Amino acid sequence: MNLAFLSTVVDGTGGAGAPAGAAGEGAAAGGMNPIVMILLYCVIIFGVMYFFSIRPQKKRNAEMQKMRENIKIGDPVLLANGMFGKVVDITAECYVIEFGTNRGVRIPVIKQEVYAKKEPNLSNKPEEEPVPEKKPLFGSKKKDEENKKDDIAEEK
Repeated sequence: MNLAFLSTVVDGTGGAGAPAGAAGEGAAAGGMNPIVMILLYCVIIFGVMYFFSIRPQKKRNAEMQKMRENIKIGDPVLLANGMFGKVVDITAECYVIEFGTNRGVRIPVIKQEVYAKKEPNLSNKPEEEPVPEKKPLFGSKKKDEENKKDDIAEEK
């Protein structure tokens, strides 16, 4: 195997024109082998990708699966295509969903197509979304709850 080509690609020196001790001294002075640095960058990039895309997606999929397992007959559901219906029967691989107000349209739908347990908003009023509670960065929530309990106890 020709290692002179590899040292040319990694070091950027010509290999033949460089002094014999220059490549070894540069690696010792720089601290880390360039191949190790490349592998370290790859591991770091994979770790960042895992924590920002793969892990949250797995969490969402687990929540959706749990929600689909908890659907019972009579629950209103929202499908992935935006249609609302009511579950009238459950089979091994699909739900039989009743659509419309005439109660005559029943269609089997694969379980993966159910997006949420939700009733349609048939009024003209916009639905108010709940404001999510802000979570503290380092777990000072317990201290805040204890302070609130102390404040309530002092008021009494």
